[in-house]
Amino acid sequence: MAGEQRVVEIPRVTDLTADTFNAEYFRRGTPVIITDVASHWQAASWTLQSLKERAGHNKAFIRQNTSKQNYKIGKAYTIRESTLGEYISDLEEDNRRARNSYLAVQNIKSTFPELEADVPIPDYIGKIHMGPYLWIAVKGHYEYCHFDPDDGLLVVLTGRKKIRLYGCNPMPLYPNPLGSKGRTIQAQVNCDDPDLEQHPAFVAATCHQGELGPGEMLYIPSFWWHQVTSVEMSISINYFFGDAGDSNYINKAMELNKWPAFSHWLLNIVEQNRNYDTFQQVLAHLPNSLASFLFKEWKERVTREQVNTLVHLIMDYLGLDELPTDEERTSKNPPPLKIRGLLWRK
Repeated sequence: MAGEQRVVEIPRVTDLTADTFNAEYFRRGTPVIITDVASHWQAASWTLQSLKERAGHNKAFIRQNTSKQNYKIGKAYTIRESTLGEYISDLEEDNRRARNSYLAVQNIKSTFPELEADVPIPDYIGKIHMGPYLWIAVKGHYEYCHFDPDDGLLVVLTGRKKIRLYGCNPMPLYPNPLGSKGRTIQAQVNCDDPDLEQHPAFVAATCHQGELGPGEMLYIPSFWWHQVTSVEMSISINYFFGDAGDSNYINKAMELNKWPAFSHWLLNIVEQNRNYDTFQQVLAHLPNSLASFLFKEWKERVTREQVNTLVHLIMDYLGLDELPTDEERTSKNPPPLKIRGLLWRK
């Protein structure tokens, strides 16, 4: 495969201003590594021991079975609740449980408030959606390839990570079936060991690759496939964000190049909700439920035209000529469209 798949290096830049970031990378949806961002942050001095001393008593959710093949293709993992200190002790011992576990996407503000002041919000962020989040990975951890419905900044504080990005076309990475749990879309391809008989289109996906070291930040454009491997034990944080303004991000998500990924993401959530009793209520109030859902996710105010486009997308997918009615509902709030299975996947 190495001789067939196109591989390009992600550009590395230093002393990047917010204006230049917006003009040269963010607006163009081009990944970039910024080499000198976090070295002066208080978080740059974090170690496993200092995290244990400051926040080790706090509980967190730890992913399990992360060394299994089903994790590497985004199909399955379980969650255990633990203290941060217990997880770090496992890492220090390098025991069997540590090698099969991952502290992922833990909200620093709510889970480790002692650490919040150490992590600033970078000037590159127009409007934060979620985060910052803490991630701690054992050496060799392979995080399944997936895409997020947000622009992202990944900052390595300790250790090194190998990164691979594959653009925002869903098909070459063979997304898991619609209805898969969680907020992300996962790839069925193991990028370390792809099965080209089963996934032949993978070779057509250009690989944008690079390596992140301490203090370095990666911009991951929204809806871009990305796969991250910890070359060394690593401590990192990330932010999910989007364009400033009331509707700029939804405008971008619905542009021609991102529409296949955005529509796939939205239909995946529709399928997550389809077998619940409340789904017929959601359909009866679909325009308002969609507007409420997107405001919750992105703080975006969608236009009537945008809502109509999304309603027709969902109706076409479900084979509906018209939406059901619900004259009995009196609540001012529309029935919620929910992301299901945020803590687990099976």
